[in-house]
Amino acid sequence: MPSYAIFENRLKDIAHPAMCHRIIGRVHGRAVHCLSLGKPAPLKPNILLSAGVEAALQFLERDLTDIITRFHILVLPCVNPSGYANNTRENIEGKDLNRAFKDEIPESILIKQQLAGRRFDVFLDLHEDCDATGTYFYEGKRDEAWLAPAIAQRAKKIGPLDGNADETDIPLAEGVLQVDPAWGESGFTSYAYNHHADHVLITETASAWPLHRRVKAFIADDESVDALPGPCTGGLKST
Repeated sequence: MPSYAIFENRLKDIAHPAMCHRIIGRVHGRAVHCLSLGKPAPLKPNILLSAGVEAALQFLERDLTDIITRFHILVLPCVNPSGYANNTRENIEGKDLNRAFKDEIPESILIKQQLAGRRFDVFLDLHEDCDATGTYFYEGKRDEAWLAPAIAQRAKKIGPLDGNADETDIPLAEGVLQVDPAWGESGFTSYAYNHHADHVLITETASAWPLHRRVKAFIADDESVDALPGPCTGGLKST
């Protein structure tokens, strides 16, 4: 079972002069954390990142010096604390944040309050899919200058792309689907697309993959997976 205390201890061990770590509130008795990387500046891309816990931690634990120089990134490493602690997709009330974000549930209320009035160049939302056979992406971009097809080809070096689109999906390229306006504001990504970002990108990896491979695909690091540590157990949360 995942431990929220271990997650919080790993966050506390992450330090960088250009990093600000704060607690933005509590839901169901657990703190919700937010990390700001780098300082906003004119012409500096402003990015919002929401991720599965292990992917977020491994990203934050890397040497971020170059990234912080070039980008300002706001990281929400776990927006569903009770779901993570209980190893479930849903929160403690049985609500799936990817289907009920427009509802007045504690998690969505807190995040909406924190993002009120803010704009981001890109929102990255890292998920996993228990039915997927590989990695796939959803992208929404108002000028339709798509980036996900190139990222998908890089991820393909880590593991196969999933090609099993639903009949309602809008294919863009191999392993890439378009964020559907019909989603409305039901999920965090679609809410952000409507209110806070002109470009959103969802990465989905196969839950059946070992954890280290999923994280590798999220980071889109196409170095040889033979160099990875042995298989791990556990799961990345979808929110």
